[in-house]
Amino acid sequence: MSARSIARELAVIVLPQLPKDKAKLDKVELKTLIAKSVSLLVDNAKQNLADANALLLKAAGEISDTEVEHPDNQDKIEELQPVNVTTQQLRNQVELIERALQLTAEALDIPEIILLTGGKSIAVPCKKCKTTSTIHIARDEETEIMQFFMLLIETLNEHKEEIDNFLQQAKAKWRVERMVSIDRDILRLACAEALYLHDVPINVCISEAVELSHRFADERAAKFINGVLGDLSATASHFRRTGEFKSLEEIEPATEAEATL
Repeated sequence: MSARSIARELAVIVLPQLPKDKAKLDKVELKTLIAKSVSLLVDNAKQNLADANALLLKAAGEISDTEVEHPDNQDKIEELQPVNVTTQQLRNQVELIERALQLTAEALDIPEIILLTGGKSIAVPCKKCKTTSTIHIARDEETEIMQFFMLLIETLNEHKEEIDNFLQQAKAKWRVERMVSIDRDILRLACAEALYLHDVPINVCISEAVELSHRFADERAAKFINGVLGDLSATASHFRRTGEFKSLEEIEPATEAEATL
């Protein structure tokens, strides 16, 4: 998991905890909020592992039930005979196992996030005065996480009005204030990157937002977010070229090279 991906994930969690007043933002202890966010991710990872285990048990149970309830095994008391199953039955079990593996994979990201955001503290005793000073050493990855995290937050706060105007006019036609908080924050962060952080390719901004939607939103919300992100691709490409906001109907089709800027 890259430093920027971690920064995006932390931003999604931290955003609801930040004050809406820009003047108050400077007074917020972001390190403390990030520490709490990592703690939430750890709890989420534990839940993911529990859910993965439940899915595997469900798959195993359904396979056993298929054998036990099959007519060829109705009179069997000790050893059950293997039975034929349909492709649909197999597909159902494979889907359960795939979801369990996905949950496990998400949980395995957490130790890396903790390591990269934790840094290292060293206690240095003074032989003369007998006091101990604590020095915090930031890893390169930690510095990159914090830098990109702060860039995301600052860019979003600076251009929040323009970003919300875009979301208001997107094809989904969904009022920003009616969006679920987590969905709105994912879309706002994607817009902040795609429109104003030109060193990040637009397709990367969108694919990262899709990953966040799968991680934090439900299936219905993920489809809605994908619809808005489709509008964002064309709008951001035009905005980066011209510095102008235009409706999709007014935008001329971009070349393949321009679409990935």
